[in-house]
Amino acid sequence: FLPKPGMDESSSLLRNVQAGSPYGEPTLAKPLFFSIVAGIGALLFGFTLGYTSPISTTLEDAKDDGGLGLTTGENSLFGSLVNVGAMIGALSGGFVTDYLGRRGSLQLASVPFAVGYVLIATAQGSLQLLFGRVFTGIGVGIASLTVPVYIAEISPAALRGGLGSINQLAITIGILVCYAIGMGVKWRVLAWIGAIMSGAMLAGTFLLPRTPRWLMAKDKRDEARKALGRLRGKDADIDYELSDIEMAIRESAREAGSASFRDLFSGATRKAMFVSVMLMVFQQFSGVNAVVFFSQSIFEDAGVTNAQVSALSFSAVQMVVTFISCLIVDKSGRRVLLMLAGVGMAGSAAVLGYYFFMKDDNPVSGTVAILSAMLYITFFSLGLGAIPWLMMSEIFPARTRGMASSTATLLNWSFSFIVTETFQSMKSALAEEGVFWFYGSVCLLGSLFVLVYTPETKGRTLEEIEAYFSGKGSMSDGPAPGGTLLKAVALAVMLYVGLTIFITSL
Repeated sequence: FLPKPGMDESSSLLRNVQAGSPYGEPTLAKPLFFSIVAGIGALLFGFTLGYTSPISTTLEDAKDDGGLGLTTGENSLFGSLVNVGAMIGALSGGFVTDYLGRRGSLQLASVPFAVGYVLIATAQGSLQLLFGRVFTGIGVGIASLTVPVYIAEISPAALRGGLGSINQLAITIGILVCYAIGMGVKWRVLAWIGAIMSGAMLAGTFLLPRTPRWLMAKDKRDEARKALGRLRGKDADIDYELSDIEMAIRESAREAGSASFRDLFSGATRKAMFVSVMLMVFQQFSGVNAVVFFSQSIFEDAGVTNAQVSALSFSAVQMVVTFISCLIVDKSGRRVLLMLAGVGMAGSAAVLGYYFFMKDDNPVSGTVAILSAMLYITFFSLGLGAIPWLMMSEIFPARTRGMASSTATLLNWSFSFIVTETFQSMKSALAEEGVFWFYGSVCLLGSLFVLVYTPETKGRTLEEIEAYFSGKGSMSDGPAPGGTLLKAVALAVMLYVGLTIFITSL
C-alpha cells in the first residue's frame, strides 16, 4: 500500500494531477453491473415520487368504490409527506453511510421502503396511509444520499460521470414504470409492487462489494485491496490507485482527525459544500419537481385531453434524455451540460409563461405549452437532473463525505418541500405565467453560477478533486469545455423564444 519504489509520498497523487489517470484503461463491465444493482435504490426513489400521480384521485373515492375517502387536504398531504420522510432519511443517512458503509446503508434503506409500501397496501384509514408515505420517504432520503456516493466510490475516474448518471436514469425509469403500471392497476396493487421492489433491492445489495475508500477509512486495508481488485478485474494493476486512496485518507485524517459537524464549514468541505448546495438550490428552484408533481394539471390547464397519457409521455422523454446524458457526460464535461440545461430551461419556461399569459385574451394552441414543457424536461434531464447528485458524490473529501453528502441531501429535500408546498400559492399570487418566469430567471442565475464558481471534475479521481478543494492541486485546463457550444445553444434558445412569441401572437 506504499508508493512504488522511487516514488515519494506525494508523487503518485501528483502524477494524477499532471497526466490524468495512471491506472490504465478502465474496465466497464463490473462497475457498470454494480452501479445498476445499486441503482435499484434510485429506481424505488423514482417509483415513490411517481406513486401519487396515477392514483391520487382514486384515494378520494369512497371505500366501497376502492378508495379511502380522503379529503382533498389529506390527499395533498399524502403527496407531500414523502419530502418530510426524505428529510428524516437524509438527516440520518450521513451517520448510517459512515458507520455501516455505503452497502450497509443501501441495505438499511430497503427496510423503510418495504415497511412503507406494506402499510400503504394494507391501509384501512388515512392515518396508516400517511405513516406509510413517511416511511417510503425515509427510504428515498437514504437512497438519494447513498446511491450516488456508492457509485462514485467504485467507479474509475474516466467512467464516473456516465456511471454516476445511472442514479438519475434509474429515478426517471422508476417514475415512468409507476406511471405506466398505475394506469392499469389499483393503488393497493401498485403499493404491493413497491414492496416487492424493496425486497429485490435488499437481495441485490448482497451482490455488491463494499467500497474501497470506506474500507480504507476504517483501516481495513486487506479488504480494501480485495474490493478494489474485484472492481477493476484480476489483471488490473491496482497499486497506484490504492496508494492514492490511502494517502488521501491518511493525510486528511492527520490534518483534522475524525470528522465533526464543524468540519462542514471549514477548509475543503466548506468550499465543496457551497458548490454542492448551490447546485441543489438551482436544481429544485428550477421548478422541475413542481412540474413533475403537477404535470397532469399542467396538461389539463393547457386544454389537453387524457392528461395521464400526456404525463406518461412527459416521463418517457425525461428517461430518454437522461440516458443520452449518461452517454455524453464524460466527454462533454459537467459544466457545459449544466449551463446548457439552465439556458434551455430558461427559454422553455419563458415560452410556457407567455403561453399562459396569452391564454385568456388570445389563446394559442396547447401544442405550444406541451412542446415547451417537453423541452423544459429535456434540458433538465440533460444537466440539472443528474449532475448535482453526481457532483455531490464527487467533490466532498473522503473524511467528511458521508456527513457532508447527508447535509446536502437534507437541504435538497428541504428545498423540494418548499417548492412543492409553495407551487399552488405562487400560482395564485403570480398566475401561471409569473411562476414560470420566476423559474426561468432562477435557471439563468444557475448557469451564471456554474460559469463562475463550479469546477470541471470530468476525468479526475476523487483524490485529485479533494486536493483541488484543499488548495493543493489544480483542475484548470484552460477555458471551460463547450463554451462555443453554449453560445450557439443560447442563441438558438433566444431565436426559438422570439420566433414562438412572434408566431403565437399572429
